[in-house]
Amino acid sequence: LFRSSGSSIDALAGSPPGDGLAVAAAAAADLPSTSPCRRPWGGSHRRMPQLAMAARRLSGSPVLPHGRCLLSAMSDMASHTLEKRSINDLLQLAERPAEFRALQLHETLKVGLARCALRLAEMPFGFCKLPSIKHVSESYVNNFRQVVEYEHRKGVAGLMDEEYHELTRSILNEHRGTMLDVAKGMWEFREDLGLLFGDNLELAEVREDLRLIKDVEANLDEFFTERLTLRLLITHVQKLNQWNPLEKPAGKEMVGVVNVNTQPISSLSRAFVAARFMCMRDFQVNGVMHDEYILSEISRQQHFPYVDTHLFYIFLELVKNAARASIERAQQDGGDLRDVPSISILVPEEQYTWDRERSVKLADKGTGMSRGTLSRAFCYSFSSVKDRPTVAHELSDFDRRVPLAGFGFGLPISRVMARYFCGDIDLNSIPGQGTDVYVYL
Repeated sequence: LFRSSGSSIDALAGSPPGDGLAVAAAAAADLPSTSPCRRPWGGSHRRMPQLAMAARRLSGSPVLPHGRCLLSAMSDMASHTLEKRSINDLLQLAERPAEFRALQLHETLKVGLARCALRLAEMPFGFCKLPSIKHVSESYVNNFRQVVEYEHRKGVAGLMDEEYHELTRSILNEHRGTMLDVAKGMWEFREDLGLLFGDNLELAEVREDLRLIKDVEANLDEFFTERLTLRLLITHVQKLNQWNPLEKPAGKEMVGVVNVNTQPISSLSRAFVAARFMCMRDFQVNGVMHDEYILSEISRQQHFPYVDTHLFYIFLELVKNAARASIERAQQDGGDLRDVPSISILVPEEQYTWDRERSVKLADKGTGMSRGTLSRAFCYSFSSVKDRPTVAHELSDFDRRVPLAGFGFGLPISRVMARYFCGDIDLNSIPGQGTDVYVYL
């Protein structure tokens, strides 16, 4: 068996002489840290020494097959840092043996699942006791138990078996709806506080006076970052090890989840197509056009290695917001919705500048935002959309039609994704004139 110990992986028992995984374990400490912004993830709000106390909120403390208490094992794993993976880390991992990648994934799963479960269990102000949040936390506890039980039963030699591949795939699929569950938990949180303090309670407004609300949001940022690490590495290792024989081989541009020739403008153009469909469905207009620059040849010259699925998600959220604001502005002015102003796109045109400062600007001529709204734009509890769920049980139906806006999670999750690889998202706006969004990659 193996355990994570600081930055190294120590062999405790069991691999036969010459086993590839034993060699991989010995080399595990050699994987370089190449991310310039890497740090033990948790930031100023990290309270990992309190996780053991928070974990007692989870139901029961069953015993693992080898006699150790599950809660004790989770607390031990959660005390280790879960480092983010940089693009260079992911590309270098592709050059390592499959056994090494499997072991890296296994150790990351144990730490990440424990931290995600206990991260939610330590949420303050009753947030951890909400039904949707408990459901998510219990799922991570169950996944941790599955991973540790498999290690006890098969040892690390079994990490290359199809059974283990199926286990990691099932964990990935099980948590596809986690974002919706947490969003539902935020609505439950608001409902519970509303019963105490009145239905007119707006969490995004009282957060300035109540530090606990900001603590919840900071913990959600960290939770979604840790969740992103798990999903990123599971998918990356699965693609590299070709565990799914039915999956079509990736093209030469793809190295696991990394597209070495990511063209941000191409991703942005695909986001416009998706948003146009939502505009037609929700507003009966043919979407908001982008300007001609996005179609120009020079705009497609910029490229770099990136996880392009992340980039598409970020751009789609931003384009949806810009499209809604532009359409609402046209409605307020009483104009023809067929003449909604286009969204302008700008990127550095010189390759030298692009290589040094990868940035994209999206500017709409919509309703804009006041300074107060701008300060709450990245709050999980805030949405400027009027047509949105009013109670938690409406959220599931609301999600089925993939709304143009209304969850309140789009911008904060997009910023988590951008910051994961040392980027960021900034907003500037003038009420009644439009909003400028700067995406740094």
